[in-house]
Amino acid sequence: MRVLFVGSEISIKNSPEGIVSRALIDGFLQMGYAVDLVSPAFPPGLKVPGLERHFEFKPKVSFLVDKVIKKLTGLEGAGFHKYCCAVLQELAINEYDIIFIRSEPVSLHRLALFINDKYSVSCVCSFGDVGSVNPYYIRSLLGGLRKKNLERIERQVIDKGNVITQTSSRGVDLYKRAGFDVSNFIVLPNPIASSAKMSLSVPLSEDNHDVSVRECFKNVQRAAGQHKYNVAFIGSFYGDRKPDVMLKFLSNYSDVAVHVFGGVRNILYEKEGMFYSWMKNKGLSDLQSMAKSYGVSKFYVWPFMPIELLGVIIARHVDILINVDADFEPNPFLSSKLVQYLSYDKPVLNFSNEGATVDLLREAGVSYYVPYATESDVPNFAELMRLCKPTNSLADAYAPQQVVARLVGALGR
Repeated sequence: MRVLFVGSEISIKNSPEGIVSRALIDGFLQMGYAVDLVSPAFPPGLKVPGLERHFEFKPKVSFLVDKVIKKLTGLEGAGFHKYCCAVLQELAINEYDIIFIRSEPVSLHRLALFINDKYSVSCVCSFGDVGSVNPYYIRSLLGGLRKKNLERIERQVIDKGNVITQTSSRGVDLYKRAGFDVSNFIVLPNPIASSAKMSLSVPLSEDNHDVSVRECFKNVQRAAGQHKYNVAFIGSFYGDRKPDVMLKFLSNYSDVAVHVFGGVRNILYEKEGMFYSWMKNKGLSDLQSMAKSYGVSKFYVWPFMPIELLGVIIARHVDILINVDADFEPNPFLSSKLVQYLSYDKPVLNFSNEGATVDLLREAGVSYYVPYATESDVPNFAELMRLCKPTNSLADAYAPQQVVARLVGALGR
């Protein structure tokens, strides 16, 4: 059995979407599939073991230019799309059992239309997020243009009979309410990238982590060891996902240290250049200032870290993990990190509204969350830990092999 996997975000090392994409490939490999990958070029040190072939795209248009085009039109990744079309013409497409296109920008799924028309083969179009039905797009004139462009692509992809995956039923519901035919939609949840049951001793040699990562790992543990309690948010604040409600709530706990890993978009850590550095530093400075304004004095911002080191830090020092969603109701977004959080068997404090993340945490036995619309009571910290502690393990159900096996079963392969 052979899979052609096309991934637009898989090469971003510490990005949640990159981690999820690599976990999906791991699931296919565990199922015994031979996997060929087409992706942007990997940075040094990043590998996906077990691939048959890897075709890597080296972009000529800058990341910034690509994002400006997306901001204006909703379309991005034109260079990667062109590269993929060229690579596909060199491959025996009909020999693949599954052609799986995993893309954060919906516009890349134009690739499925190319495959449909040229080879009369259908694809699995795996949407990392909702596209034209994204609530963000109703808030601006440019958003309306992006919505129109994405809707046109989505309807074409669906009309051609391709299978569409969404990370939760909430996303499928949005498409259904918008008048889309959802008969070929499948819920494909984000898998757990790796077991949290790892050794608490990770060798920090020059062979596996550079000096800046090793020093940061030590500094985090040193800082966390100074406090009675530690909570951690892993991810980025941007758009309507803001830290305000989190900071306001946590300001009630004077003996709790708040650790943010990332804070701004992961790509700003990985891209080089003065502009990216300025954007990162400004975003982090604004975040520190906001924490200070809410009276959260024990506040740390750390870079994104490799998942195996984060696992050690969480196991040793973190009392509660934090998820923050954008203020939409219902919330259609299932954060890539949330399933990963549940693998650590730690309390998860969710700032959200009814929707995808609340649904998943209820499945894990956590009904407590902090909504945006109403003021919440503030329990003492010990009670908060009890309220946020998962009681149902989802580790087996969301293991990469199990997630992929359910997809393959739904496809009838």
